[in-house]
Amino acid sequence: MPEQQYVIVGGGLAGASAIEGIRELDKEGPITLLASERELPYHRPPLSKSFLARNGSVDDLRVQKARWYPQQDVRVRLNTTAKSVHLGKQSVTLESGERVPYDKLLLATGSAPRNLNAPGVDSEGVYYLRTLQDCYALKNVIKQGVKLVVVGGGFIGMEVAATAKMLGADVTLLEAGPVLYRAFANAELSEFFRKLLESQGVVVKLATKVTKFRADDGRVQAVVTDGTELPCEVVVAGTGAEPNTEWLATSGLSIDRGGVIVNVRLETNGKGVYAAGDIARFVDPVTRQPRRLEHWDNAQATGRLAGRNMAGANEPYHHQSAFFSDLFDITINVLGDTENPDSVEIRGRLDGASPNFTALYQRGFKLAGAVTVNEVSVDRGAEIEALQKHLAAGTMPD
Repeated sequence: MPEQQYVIVGGGLAGASAIEGIRELDKEGPITLLASERELPYHRPPLSKSFLARNGSVDDLRVQKARWYPQQDVRVRLNTTAKSVHLGKQSVTLESGERVPYDKLLLATGSAPRNLNAPGVDSEGVYYLRTLQDCYALKNVIKQGVKLVVVGGGFIGMEVAATAKMLGADVTLLEAGPVLYRAFANAELSEFFRKLLESQGVVVKLATKVTKFRADDGRVQAVVTDGTELPCEVVVAGTGAEPNTEWLATSGLSIDRGGVIVNVRLETNGKGVYAAGDIARFVDPVTRQPRRLEHWDNAQATGRLAGRNMAGANEPYHHQSAFFSDLFDITINVLGDTENPDSVEIRGRLDGASPNFTALYQRGFKLAGAVTVNEVSVDRGAEIEALQKHLAAGTMPD
């Protein structure tokens, strides 16, 4: 039987995990990894937390050491951007015009920060945070006493605000909506996070829309919000992300809401073509609803399974989604799906110096998602494991 030619487009965690999945079943088939960045695959969550706070080295971020890729017979092509896919010819066309043939193809191009839309957004001093290079740039400007405005109250925005405050910056966080992290769909949780940030000195302004960025000699000087000016030296955008699927628009692949539609085995409608990570729109095994996720856990799980299925495993995706975050000395774990619940029940203590609570998200009569919040020093592993079992069974905890 001739060797399969595996091509992976995307140099992030999903792509690296797919290599692991392939090699679990096929030890010899040649693999080509096409990565648009100049870096080997690395973990992104520390970019807004520990690595931004100048803890750890680049080597600590790597998904695998550099020597691992040649050991796995992987040809890594950095600074290489795919332009299109030709399903009939089973090839990927690069920006250079070169065509790369494949027998099995994985699309794992991740997502990009959603651009701010206001006059002056191109001024020097306005930053986005997605790549390692973005993080290096931010590290150079977040200093003691610098006036920094974060635009966006999701987890990236809150994490950057918390990290910058711990580094001594004067931080204001702006959120256009009425709550922080709207996917929690709960005003009580939003209020908890607002109080947490403000207790550490971060100024939080909700329902505050940016109308423009005022610059002097091309450098940002203030953020203007509904007529009010907030003087600043640095702006960080944290207003969400968009899947990198524009390059697939003419491919013939089925795309919905920016995500590449996949079946339970993470296959697209293209022969031998799979999708994983941020761009994959799959059916959630808990809620049975179509979903697209931009979390570390999802990239790792879908990447590995896609790799196994590319190598012939034919296995269904049944992984429960989860992610975690740290804000100051508080750890947050998010399990399942917290969006659009019928009801949210909060159990435990939200107030005081040592918060310890769980939010249960019910849809119909089933548990659809859960959020646990506690101090970093508290181990709630057993409780989280129990919640995962309830999610799998669709039952509410007693």
